[in-house]
Amino acid sequence: MSKVMVTGSAGGVGKAITHKLIQNGHEVRGFDRAINTREDGADGSDILDYRAVLKAASGQDVIIHLAAEPDEADFLDKLIEPNVRGLYNVCDAARQQGVPKLILASTVQLIAGHPKDAFVRLEDGARPINHYALTKLWAEGMGEMYARAYGLSVIAARLGWLPRSREHAEELRDSGWGTNVYLSHNDAARFFLKCVEVEMEPARFEIIFASSKAKKLRLDPEPAKRILDYEAEDIWPEGQPFI
Repeated sequence: MSKVMVTGSAGGVGKAITHKLIQNGHEVRGFDRAINTREDGADGSDILDYRAVLKAASGQDVIIHLAAEPDEADFLDKLIEPNVRGLYNVCDAARQQGVPKLILASTVQLIAGHPKDAFVRLEDGARPINHYALTKLWAEGMGEMYARAYGLSVIAARLGWLPRSREHAEELRDSGWGTNVYLSHNDAARFFLKCVEVEMEPARFEIIFASSKAKKLRLDPEPAKRILDYEAEDIWPEGQPFI
């Protein structure tokens, strides 16, 4: 059993992950601006409050960092605070409190500059096309640095397209390519459980794609299988609650 802090625990994927962790015997500390009295444990805390993050990180074995502005937005007005400053607060609180493992949510949008029909491996490199994706490239870079410089075990999870609402699910369905990078709520929860439970030596850093099955798979599943023993179960539209 691990003690796991989850930022963004009141969001759609945060709730799914929290439920899965609790089901499997882990102790979860939710951390979210939204207050929720159910099992996600959200407590009204903000990742921009460094002291609150530092206090919440105390005694934790793992931090899953999901909280962020989740889409392209104005860089100066919307993205810098949650996605850059908030990220720093979480990573540095993990360092200060001696949390051994950090799991950072990255995004499939980092490979959006590759051809839409291309099969993408990690070695093909990131090709972001917007400022939101750049903040996630920053997250991956910060994760690598905190592993190398401070000895944390860090996983950067490049999450596929996980719908957050009915409208978002319809956009995915109608996009012509989104179902090939789809990530269901069910598979996301299973993926993060694997991340929490995998044994990792100190100072190890990994980037791993997280996606569900697809008729034409775009994201290389090999690292997830090799490192986490994760294999997707769902294919669009399975495993999501909207349509």
